[in-house]
Amino acid sequence: MGRQERRLERLLEELRGTRRLLILTHDNPDPDAIASGWVLAHLARRLLGLRATLAYEGVVGRAENRAMVNLLRIPLVRLGELAPGQFDAVALVDTQPGTGNNSLPRGVVPRVVIDHHGLRRATRHVPWVDVRTDYGATATILTEYLLASGLPLRRRHATGLFYAIRSETQNLGREGGSPDLKAFLTLFPRVDSRLVGRIEQAPISRSYLALLQGAFRATHLYGALSITRLGKLPYPDVVAELADLLLRIDEVHWAMAMGRYRGSIYVSLRTQLRRANAAREIRQLFGTLGKAGGHGMMAGGRIDVRAERLDPEKVEREIIRRARTLLGNGARGQRLLADTCPGRNRTKGD
Repeated sequence: MGRQERRLERLLEELRGTRRLLILTHDNPDPDAIASGWVLAHLARRLLGLRATLAYEGVVGRAENRAMVNLLRIPLVRLGELAPGQFDAVALVDTQPGTGNNSLPRGVVPRVVIDHHGLRRATRHVPWVDVRTDYGATATILTEYLLASGLPLRRRHATGLFYAIRSETQNLGREGGSPDLKAFLTLFPRVDSRLVGRIEQAPISRSYLALLQGAFRATHLYGALSITRLGKLPYPDVVAELADLLLRIDEVHWAMAMGRYRGSIYVSLRTQLRRANAAREIRQLFGTLGKAGGHGMMAGGRIDVRAERLDPEKVEREIIRRARTLLGNGARGQRLLADTCPGRNRTKGD
């Protein structure tokens, strides 16, 4: 029996005797969380006969994420529609207790945690933990479980896991290691490339384009740091989407986006510097204001200004001040896009 088979067997042993398993992602789940939870539910059903339910809170807002759920027919349900007391055990995927980014019911200790973020203190009380910080995606861990199970590799599962790894690591260019590459190449022959294309080219709305326009106009550059304040958000994960996009600006090494959604400020931080520690930097930016975490090149956090009775305008300004000092070397700011008026700078004959 190989290492992956032993890990899977220990996981199954922990869940034996359970009848109904709740698998919970982080709030506003991304492809990595969705695919990982989906495959864990599949393993629990097929190998143990459990009734496994994949749930989330928040919003699946990004067009690609909604397309992934719909096209792959992933049975993802809102936690608010369930009675948590009906489940014998809870498993967290792509998140951990105490992170502030999931809706684990108060007082509930999960039976299982599978994640690729840094190990949290509260996770040490969980009976069975598989946290691999050297992996670029939680979906890579679930790929290894699925391959070790001996179950047939279904095309839909292969497509979901493949897209999750591709999305989380940006085609293995961001924190993708050798396990991610191996999983990526193993899954590829079984992937429905037509569905991947439809997911990646999911239709976008005019309101989304207007949001992009506003984001670009609100972006300021401080040396190699770009910062944008998005104001009120249609869905929280747009801040991560914008941070990824703004990091592509020429000569930008750090990108930070922030916005407000239902009484909270969401912040995403990205870097192109492979030896950086974005998780450490965002914790310094937040201080005691809220909870944050992440990886070397990507991090995020949330500040519950409504519950803490904080002034969101002052909080955002303070985060920006700290970011300029910590990551922007105190550089003076300049707009990403210069304001122009219709008719200005036209040449004769236009």
